[in-house]
Amino acid sequence: MDTARWMPWRPRRRPLTTAARTIASWDPAVRLQSRAHLLWLAQQLTEARTTAHSARGRPHSLLAVLDLTLAPQLYADHMPAGAQQLTEALRAARRTAGHLAAATPRAARRTLTRLTGDLAQADEILERACHDVRGGDLRFADLTHLYLGGLRWDESTRWPEQQHEQIRTSSDLVDGIYQIRDH
Repeated sequence: MDTARWMPWRPRRRPLTTAARTIASWDPAVRLQSRAHLLWLAQQLTEARTTAHSARGRPHSLLAVLDLTLAPQLYADHMPAGAQQLTEALRAARRTAGHLAAATPRAARRTLTRLTGDLAQADEILERACHDVRGGDLRFADLTHLYLGGLRWDESTRWPEQQHEQIRTSSDLVDGIYQIRDH
């Protein structure tokens, strides 16, 4: 039996990438409020991608990483669309990794290649979404306890009045895009 038929990682079907695109479409203020969690998730996707890439013959190592990625923080009901979508895609990835040991070597290799590509693309999109607030209206966002290091913004980004000057002085301008320095 060709196990790739029932596995969700087929050509042109990338559930993790689709979910990451939905998250990237969130309002910049929502992404900023969720940034710590999204950065953690992007780090986990990087780890899962690396593990999937080297998991040839060792799907149990991928299972362990995906188990960690599916931490309870991801199950929050109040998260905008995309978070639940990503949770479902990660669950499917975990189920797929669980079936790889029983798959033929060719089907397992093909599925791992597609899963690795999906993880890589989702990771790249999520990483960008965590750092890019260009053009966003953040005037009413509470930035008090948020880590802003690494954020990229431009002249059209609207900051809270009381923090605008501080953000400008702690940013470097490169090719028309500002980036807040890490402290």
